[in-house]
Parts: sequence; structure tokens; C-alpha cells
Amino acid sequence: MHKELQDIQQLDLEENDQELGAGELPSTPGGPARRKTPFWKGISPPQSSLWQRLCSSHSFSLIILGFNIVLLVAICVIISRRAHLQVELRTLKEKCGNFSSGILMELKSLSSHGGSKENKVTSLEDKLEKQLKELKADHSALSIHLKHFPVDLHTLACQMAFFRSKGKECCPVNWIENKGSCYWFSHTGGNWSEAESYCQLEKAYLVVINSREEQKFLEPHTQSFNNWIGLTDSDGSWKWVDGTDYKSNYKNWARLEPNNWKGREVDAYEDCAEIRWDGLWNDDICSQKKRWVCEMKTNFTI
Repeated sequence: MHKELQDIQQLDLEENDQELGAGELPSTPGGPARRKTPFWKGISPPQSSLWQRLCSSHSFSLIILGFNIVLLVAICVIISRRAHLQVELRTLKEKCGNFSSGILMELKSLSSHGGSKENKVTSLEDKLEKQLKELKADHSALSIHLKHFPVDLHTLACQMAFFRSKGKECCPVNWIENKGSCYWFSHTGGNWSEAESYCQLEKAYLVVINSREEQKFLEPHTQSFNNWIGLTDSDGSWKWVDGTDYKSNYKNWARLEPNNWKGREVDAYEDCAEIRWDGLWNDDICSQKKRWVCEMKTNFTI
């Protein structure tokens, strides 16, 4: 009987130990039992920097998507505008043909009735001449719009490629693409060194003119002001800033230039080249304030 009571007490102790041990780790010999660490306490909180990067990446994607939508709408507007201009051009041609036919019919009518109708004929001639002038003016305006349409479309496509490639393709905004290069024309003045430093900050260089075609492209953008170009002889010989060989490269100096004329400033020589308003090149003192042209290469073509 006594043995059975001991067995029952032993069972009760084991059950109590099991209930207490459910939330504890096995104790070390001679030491207290250790409680289990809740599973959620072992997980380190998420890193805020990763969350910020995800948010930043998501925002940038939304910005790119929004810009692409705006460019797509602009392309649609330009295409619609071109179609509208073509319709107007056809309408003008039809009006011109109808007007000419009407004049001829009136002249034939006058001839068939005989007699002198000089005043009426003169009035009709004046009217015809006026109408023809108006038609020519409208035709010229439409021709200009149609001529610039491919350029506008090309610029939009180029800027879309620039944003999609995150600046690795085509030209940045406000730069003009021409035959594998991007050009930026300043609207303020600076000396030659300031101009070169600005271009370098834009990962570009002062323009290097390699051909007559490139010269012709630059002239409409520089015809109102003199602009610094990437040509200097500060060390005694003329050199292009990108290392292009000066002797074998294209040149467009004005008559008797470069002459390294001295006289406006003490110890100042004309060691920097500019493209003048008339397209010809001239050497001038490098400290003079002038506009400038930056150039960078691009691997994008349409």
C-alpha cells in the first residue's frame, strides 16, 4: 500500500514538471531552468535602408512611366497636327485651282460678250494676284511645319531613349542631337576656361568641329553671337581639347586669322578660338566673356 502511494506521488510530480517545462529549456545541472525565447523575438526588425531603397526605386519607376506617357501624348499630338496640316495644304491647292478656274470662266465670258471690260478685268487681275500671294504665304508656312515635323519626332524619340536607358543613350533634355553627337548652346557668357569647365561637369567638352557638315549644323545656332569652341594654342601650338589632330582636321578661319593679335590687354594674347556670328573662326583673348557650345558623343541612332 505504501509503495502504491509513492508511485502516485511520483506520477503527480512528473506531470507538474511537464507543465512547467513546456515554456522552459532544459536546465543545466545545478542551475535554474531557462525559458524559451518566443519565436518572434528572434527575428531582427527590417532594415529601414532597404525599405527606403525600395520606395525610391518605386518612385523613380513611376516618374519614368509618367514621363513616357507625356511623351507618347506629345507624339500623338504632333502626328495629328501633321495630318491636319496636310489636309489644309490639300484644301488650299483645291481652292487655288477652283479660283483659277473661276477667273478663266469670267474672262471667257467677257470675251464672248465682246466690248471693252478693261476695268472689270483689271479688278479681277488684282484679286487674283492678292489671292495667289495669300496662298503662297500659307503654303510656305505649312511647308515649314512639315519640314520640322521629322526633327520634332526624332527629338522626342531621342529623349524617350535617354530616360529609358537612365542617361546612357541619346541626348539629355535641352541638348540637340546631330549625327552621333549631342550639342548644348549656352545663353550666358563666360571666359574660355569657365566654358571648358562647364562642359566637363556635364561629361562633355567644348565643341570640336570635324567637317563642313558639322560647321553648317552649328551656324544657325550661333549666328547671333560669337561662341567659344574647343580649340586653343595656350602652349604655343593649336590643339583640339579632345586630342583631334589639328593639322589634318577641318578648318574655317576667317581671312588673316589666326593672327594672335595683342593690344587690348597687357600680357594677353589671342590663344583661344571662337566661331563668329558669320560662321568663320577667329582667335581671341581667352579671358573675354562669350557664349559657348558643349559637345558629347552618343551611341543612339534612329
